[in-house]
Amino acid sequence: MLRTAAVVSGDCPELQALLASAFFGEIDGFELAAVVVTGPDSAAAARCGQQNIPVFPVDYGIFPNDEVYTRALTAKLQDLDAEAVLLVALEHEPLQALYRAYSGRCVCLRRSERAGQLEAEAVLADADGSEARRLGRVSVPAAEAGALRTLSSRSGELLVEAVKRFMAELHG
Repeated sequence: MLRTAAVVSGDCPELQALLASAFFGEIDGFELAAVVVTGPDSAAAARCGQQNIPVFPVDYGIFPNDEVYTRALTAKLQDLDAEAVLLVALEHEPLQALYRAYSGRCVCLRRSERAGQLEAEAVLADADGSEARRLGRVSVPAAEAGALRTLSSRSGELLVEAVKRFMAELHG
């Protein structure tokens, strides 16, 4: 089992798909050992509590700059003995130090808006945080009614598929 920690911001509805998949053992060799929340009052924490997954705060808002935040986040992940990390739609992405510490073992789900489209992209991050390999992408028209909810649902599915691909490649 690959001991994995997810790092999330805000409510992180994408996490629900991953929690369900982990609960039902749908991802071979995958263990969601902990979730780190980067902000106060995260609904993600409540979701994890329902499945007895430990939640740890590393609140971005209490750190004086991105460097100190990244060091604290990396230290927490190392304290948790995380062998791999999922960065799920973070509001504040960490600096390169975290990506170097988890090089080849960091799956990122990133959201963006371009040309009237809301997009989510899953990538395996390189040591500098850039895309080493794309694991999938979904998009919806930004003007569509309920676009953010639709994107969250699709990106939750994308996250699960990306983790499955990562695990298959890791053990393949």
